[in-house]
Amino acid sequence: MGKNRPDPALTKKGDADDKGKEDEREKGVDSMEVRHILVEKMGKSEDILKIIESGKMTFNEAAREFSIDKAGRSGLLGWKRKTELDPDFWEAALKVKVGEYTKEPVKTQYGYHIIMVQSRK
Repeated sequence: MGKNRPDPALTKKGDADDKGKEDEREKGVDSMEVRHILVEKMGKSEDILKIIESGKMTFNEAAREFSIDKAGRSGLLGWKRKTELDPDFWEAALKVKVGEYTKEPVKTQYGYHIIMVQSRK
């Protein structure tokens, strides 16, 4: 019965399912240039997303105004490898198209992030 169907665990690509796309996307990504907005509360991060989506502020303006991480200008973390970021942050960033940001806050050990991916290599 299963002779004609390849074992999904042994194939390189899935049948265009999300898991296959994620694996393929991560395989080619060595590092990402990312920005983020970090806040302590989920509700605050949701409010910031609404402000950005409404056009009242850009992502960079919101990062300067609201982020508790003041290490980078406008939320810029720069080029980061997988080992340099929280695993949940990295996984969420992989799902975002270059030039876009997460549409939902991402919870990590540091708080709640809105993540923008600037570039990948």
